[in-house]
Amino acid sequence: MQHTTPDADTADLYGRAVATITGSLAKSMKVDPDTIREDSRLFDELGLDSTTVLELLMTIEEELEMEFDTDILEQHHFKTVGTLATFVQEQAAEQADQQAGA
Repeated sequence: MQHTTPDADTADLYGRAVATITGSLAKSMKVDPDTIREDSRLFDELGLDSTTVLELLMTIEEELEMEFDTDILEQHHFKTVGTLATFVQEQAAEQADQQAGA
């Protein structure tokens, strides 16, 4: 599967990232997606573990058609659904800038 960079200027990228993260977590954790909010804490509240992190990242990459540089992922990116969605949005913008400058 070839990955492309999503349009970082798309206003709804953050919303799509939140929806993707929420849907993936609800499926993995077997919880109602309506119980997961942007400020839900991934590890403390939802019980995210290393296996779920990998599944979540793969789902985000597949559904949003982008790739992450996992070397720059840090613990604070996984604080909440919103912080991870912000990271996704920032990565998309950075990748779009790199492609524009290439």
